[in-house]
Formats: sequence, structure tokens, C-alpha cells
Amino acid sequence: MKSEKRRRPRSCKTPEASKQKTMDANYYGSSSTTYLVESFALNSCQREVARKGRGREPDPAYRRDRDSWTQQLVSVARKCGRKVDDIDLATLTLHFDNYVKVVNLILSRIYRTDGRAQTLGESLSKYRGRAYTLLREQRDLCYQHNDEYKELVYERLHRNALEHAGRTLLADWTRRQLFNAAINLLHGSHDDALRLLRRKNIPSDLIRRLRDSCNAVKKNGSGYHYALSVLRQIRLTLDSHILDTLSIKISWRGRQRKKVSSLLAKGSPDFQYVENLVENELRSWAKNGYSFTVPQLRSLSLDFSASTENSIGQGYWFTIDSERENEIMLHLKLPPGIDGREHSDSPYKSKTLTFRFLDWLPRAAAKDADKANRAEETGDYHRGDQLRFRAAKFSDMHEQLMNTIQFQQVVHRLSRLKQRKRSDSTEIADLEANAQRLKSSRRSAPPRLLLRGQRVILQIPFLSPNGTVSSRVLGEREYTTKAGADRGLRVPVALSVEKDTEYVDLYISVESLIAKRMTLRKNASVLQSEVDRRRNNWERKRPGQTYPRFLFKKMRHLEATWKKVRRLDREIARIIASKTVWFCEGHRVKKVFFEDLRSFQAKGGLRDLSWSLNTNLWGKIIDTVRYMRESLGHSPYSVWTVNPRYTSQTCHVCGERGVRVENETSKTKKKGGEYFYCEKCGSHFHADINAARNIIHVQPRSSAVPGRTA
Repeated sequence: MKSEKRRRPRSCKTPEASKQKTMDANYYGSSSTTYLVESFALNSCQREVARKGRGREPDPAYRRDRDSWTQQLVSVARKCGRKVDDIDLATLTLHFDNYVKVVNLILSRIYRTDGRAQTLGESLSKYRGRAYTLLREQRDLCYQHNDEYKELVYERLHRNALEHAGRTLLADWTRRQLFNAAINLLHGSHDDALRLLRRKNIPSDLIRRLRDSCNAVKKNGSGYHYALSVLRQIRLTLDSHILDTLSIKISWRGRQRKKVSSLLAKGSPDFQYVENLVENELRSWAKNGYSFTVPQLRSLSLDFSASTENSIGQGYWFTIDSERENEIMLHLKLPPGIDGREHSDSPYKSKTLTFRFLDWLPRAAAKDADKANRAEETGDYHRGDQLRFRAAKFSDMHEQLMNTIQFQQVVHRLSRLKQRKRSDSTEIADLEANAQRLKSSRRSAPPRLLLRGQRVILQIPFLSPNGTVSSRVLGEREYTTKAGADRGLRVPVALSVEKDTEYVDLYISVESLIAKRMTLRKNASVLQSEVDRRRNNWERKRPGQTYPRFLFKKMRHLEATWKKVRRLDREIARIIASKTVWFCEGHRVKKVFFEDLRSFQAKGGLRDLSWSLNTNLWGKIIDTVRYMRESLGHSPYSVWTVNPRYTSQTCHVCGERGVRVENETSKTKKKGGEYFYCEKCGSHFHADINAARNIIHVQPRSSAVPGRTA
């Protein structure tokens, strides 16, 4: 979530009001309850979970005896070969399919008429509560009056599907309101429509006017970027309509924009015809409406976010395996029609799908604590603090998970006792008191299941330590300084911390990972061209026939390459964010300011630089920094984004414009130089460090466009 807040003291006349210390600009944060999500790989119930150094390969001692070694190899392969058995995967896939069918069935009934979708979307936008409580009041959406739902899912899972569909409906309703407002704005102003199609960058005043004219979005930075995305989509549709009508085939988006701009330029022979095309298309949209598609759920995921009670009725159940260390069983309730296996620890008996996963949190905490001791023995106390905090955070998450499991057991036992006629009232009172204590201290949210190919992932959100863990490990600290981060051209991040009148700088570089990322990206580009060429040739010569095996192999290779790029993105963001956060922690930084590059559009011809700046890697870095700072107990308002306009061209000492030069002694201007030179004060600085210091002192106004870039 991103919001607009005040950043500088208000200019007030009274002494009491002058003490107000608030901020206004953009900050990255989440809701009041912040969760740290951890993932666990699910395994079949009978499978032995593979651990580091144990269970992954046979003992070398068995190699002396070939027969014993072969038996051991077969045994390990059976236990640790695949995480999920085929029969369990097939059952789980059917379970996911039913959930997806119910969500899409609910959405199809809501969107049967546009008027109903409009009414329900408007009601959800004003409703303060969970979406399913409002949607289940509709007769064709509730569980009791519809046999279609009962054949696919049980009642509690239907509630989760209603919540999922409600969130999708609200997001789509907001998007449609923005589209309609944008069409009315462009249809009513001929000049604005031409400006949108002529200019390379979308005019910022047009984005602001669209955001302010639509009541469905907030008048802050998030609303600004939602409006920006809608205008980009409308411009793409208009460009495609113009080029298709004129029978101009251009595949690259940049050339499409350049061609449309040239057609609408004054003096162009096709100007009047293209102008009439735009007017007619906008008139048609204003009269008949924009052609929207009905939203659908396509990914195989199962969300228990609407589950508010830790009882067996919510569909999932945890038990601890007493025979294997740190292994937990997950029992999933299955709807009627899907047969499961009977498990002794499951409260659902036969209609249960049981998995096991390794609770790696205690082992990770012990490993980090051991590393912290070794780091302190060598005198690296800063590294020791990092490892001790991480160990304490993992221990806190383990306690939260155990608390949830214990609460489930207590509530289940209490409900069974209350159903008996002759039950001990003292035992019931003790269980009720214990359940109330566990409920008040419960610190983990309902889980989410993801199915990705042959892997099943369990995601559990844990409540952030909120400063309790960091205070216990790091002690009480006072944070007074500020830091600025610039997206460098030669290093991913240039960081500068202001301490009194001095600066402390840091270059954060991951050259090997960046080089590997760029190599994989170029390989993916070559593979994409080859796949497209062979696919087009095959469809032209053999239309309607299945692709050959070698083409499927190339397509799988391309998909695997992009997966590697995405994994590298996550690893790069984690390393850079970790170095940023702990550097700021060492210098007691209260607020970190990043440049906002989400609406940045790089110039053509810059090759790797253009692609790198336009990817979402910078956004991943900012989100990871926020995530880590909140886990340290910092406020969501401690990570901000500001307008980076002229921060790379202004001297942070005197405020005058300077030039780029080749090195720290040169005074000759060089485009894209590594250093910055100010002619007025004669100062030389590294260009990225100078920009980072300027970012610290950016003073955004409340009337400025949040997050706008020049």
C-alpha cells in the first residue's frame, strides 16, 4: 500500500501547532498488521523429508558392499526422490480445480449483467468488512441455496472463494471506473486526446485530472499510477486501431508509438483521416462502452484468508509428528466427491489429504546463532548483530507456529468436551482460559497453498516482531539520521547517509549476479526469436497441427531461462536490501529515501541500460528494504520515494547545475560520465553519490504529483 503523508513541518502560527512533525510524500508500507511470509515445501505423507547432509544420498560406507549400496540407493530414491506422489498430486490438482471453478462460477454470475457488477462493486467500495459477508447475502451466491457449490466444495471453502471473488470484483470495478472516466475526459477534450497520442510520455496534468475526476481511486500516489496505467492501456488500444485500419504492421511497441506520432503530426497527409478515426473510436466507447472482459481466476492457488477461526471447520489442520524431529503434518479437508486417505491424526478421518513439511525455523535459528558466535570471536560485531537478530526472528516465527498448532488442539478438545453430556466443568473452564490466552497471543495468519508444476508450496504469514525482537537483541536505539539511495548506472545502488554536516557513502555492487542476469536475458532474447520464427513457419506450412517435439523442447528451454532470471532478480534484491538495511541500522537511519522510477521510460538505443531501468528490479529492491526494516521494528513510514527530477544534475553543496565529466580531475563535459563537476564551487563528486545526497533533501510539495518523474 502506498499513501500520501506530510514530510515537513507545517507552517503554523501558534507555538503548539509548530511542534507538529509530520511528512508528506510517498511511502511504501502495508496495512496496520504486517506479516512476514515464509514458504515451506510440502511432501507426501509417507516421504522422508530431505535435509542438508542427511537423506539426500546414500552413506558412502555402503559402497564397499555393492548389494547393500544398491539397496540403500533404492530405499533413499523411494523416500526422497519426489516431494509429492502422483496420486496425491492428482487429488490436490482436482481440489484446486474445484476451487477455481467455484470462484469463476461466482464471478460469471456477478457479471451476468453489467448493472449487477456495477452495484456490487460500488457496495464493496463503501463496505467496511470482509467481502464474503456482503456477497453471501445474494441468493445465487450463498452456499445453502445452490447445489452447484455443494458438489464442488464444502461450506468453509466456499467462504474463501467468496472472499477471493469479492476482492477480484472490487479491483475490476475500480479499473472500470477509471476507464470510463478516462474515456469521458478524452472524448470531451479533442486536444487532450491528440496530446496523449502525439507525445512520448503521457502528460502529467492529464493523469492528475483523470485521478481527481474519478472517485473510485484515492487522491494520492497510488491513484496517480493507476490512472497512468489506464491511460497507457487506452493509448495502446488506439494505436493498434489506427495501425490496423491503415494496414500498417509493426510489432515493436516503440516503433508503433513513433509511427502514430508521425501520423498525427501537423502537416502529415494522413492527419485528418487519423484524427477522424480517433474521434469515432472515442465516440463509440462513450456511447456503447469500452469492451471489458470478465475477470477469471487462472492460477492454481488456495487461499484461506477468509478463515477466522482455528477449528477443523476451516479446512486445514496442523499436527506435530512425534516420530520425526521438526516435521509437521498438514491435513486438508476434501469436498464431497474427492476421496482422500485416512490418517490417524486427522480430525477429518477419511476425507483428508495429508502432507508433511519440515519446520526449518529452529535449525536456521541455531545455525545463525552459531555463526554469530564465530563472527564475534573474530571481532566482527556488526555481522554478529545481524545473525543474532535473524536467529531471534526465526525463533519468534517458530513460537508463533507452535502457538497456532496448540490453539487448534485446545479449541478442538474444548468443542468435543462441550458436546458430551457429562463433562468436567473444571477442565472446560481451564481449556477456555487457555484458549483465550492463546487466541490473544496468536501471531500467525491463515495459510495459502500454491501449485507450481510438480511442486506444492505452503505459505504461512507470521506477524512481524514489531520491535520486540530487535530491542531484545540489539538494545534500545535512537534513530535520527536520514539516507538517500540512487539507482546507479555502474552499481545497482549508491547509498549516502547524512550525519550532522558529514556524509557516509556506500556502493552496493553485485557484479557477478548482474552479469549472469544480463547473459541469461540475452540468451532468452535469442531463444524467443528462434521460437517465434519456427512457430510461425510451422503454423504457415501446417496450420492446425501440433507443434513438433524439438519446438516444445525450445519452448521449455525458454521458460526455464526466464525462471532463472526471475530467481536472480529475487536474489539480487535480497542481497542489496540486506546491505542497505544493515548499513542504515549501523548509522541509526530513521528514514530512507529512494528515487521513484516506476513511471520512468528510458530512451531508445540504450540497450542493456534501457532494459534494466524499465524492469521491476528497482521496485523489488524497495519492497524488500521495506520488508526488512519492518521486521526490525521500524515504522512503515521509514521508507519513502521522492521525485528524482534534476537530482543527478544538481550540486548538493551549492544547488547549482553541473556537468558530467570522465574522472574526478576532469572539467570537460562528457555525456554519461562517471563523475559530476560543479563549475560554480569547483567540486568533484561521484555522480551517483551526488544524486543520493540530493535525494535526501528533496522537499516534495503537497500539490506536486506524487512519484512523478521528469
